[in-house]
Amino acid sequence: MSFVPSRARARSALTAGALVLAVASAAPAGCSPAAGNGPRVPHGVGPTRTGTETARLLHDAEQWLLRTCMRRAGFDYHPVPDDDPPSVERAFPYVLTEQAWAGAHGYGSDLERRRRDLAVRDPNRGYFASLPAERKALALLAANGPGPDGVRATLPTGGVVRRSDRGCVSGAWRELYGDLRAWFQASTTVHALDAIRRGRVLADPRYADGVRAWARCMRESGHRYPDPSRTRAAALSPATAMSPGSERALARAEVRCAERSGLSATARRLDELHAAALRAEHHRAVAEKDRLEAAALPRARAVLGGRTEH
Repeated sequence: MSFVPSRARARSALTAGALVLAVASAAPAGCSPAAGNGPRVPHGVGPTRTGTETARLLHDAEQWLLRTCMRRAGFDYHPVPDDDPPSVERAFPYVLTEQAWAGAHGYGSDLERRRRDLAVRDPNRGYFASLPAERKALALLAANGPGPDGVRATLPTGGVVRRSDRGCVSGAWRELYGDLRAWFQASTTVHALDAIRRGRVLADPRYADGVRAWARCMRESGHRYPDPSRTRAAALSPATAMSPGSERALARAEVRCAERSGLSATARRLDELHAAALRAEHHRAVAEKDRLEAAALPRARAVLGGRTEH
């Protein structure tokens, strides 16, 4: 049984032969301020009032409720920490902007290896793999409910997302946030806004102007890439097999050109501009998510304060 822990993958999904369960937590992907000396992650649309510590508290409470429910159903489950190494896409959705990151990680291939190693050592994955077929099916049922009917959320793009209102995931959300339907709609909407925001920035003519200036700078440095997505694709593709030294050198060149061309400042300004527009467009969902999270905090503290190991 593999329960995907991080906010970066905080959506529920089912795959053939394995349970991939992502418990949606408080902060959407790509918008929590980075802790410590990490990169400045774009603020995005989601966490208007909930910070990193609040998001972690809610995540941990969800995980503990999930553990309790799964064990009550007769299955083992180990709560997973919300500590996945940050990906370059999450930390720098548009262009690399920090020399310290570039010098330490390049484009993050070392962090990708760490994520894969963590997945291999995941005790939930090993436990689920050890179950016979009929127990696997029952574990899926216990976690996710009998089918994708029960609650639904309409996406900002007009699509509809459904999930069961039964099972341990929905049960954890209901216990923590109170109103399962309201939480599912509000959190699904706000999570979706981050991808919409990034898409709007990438499609903005002002961003395109900045990319052309960046590409000229990169050519002058001996790197012929039309946009930042091509540099990270080249660095992270198994087909290119770029050495760690070459990866870091390319990343450092990208950061220099992002600064010299003005692309880093342009991307930051446009990210904030489109985030503000989306918050205004979907203010009801943003406010509802904030309200439900604030109301959930005392419950989360009670859940975590009353946990006992057994």
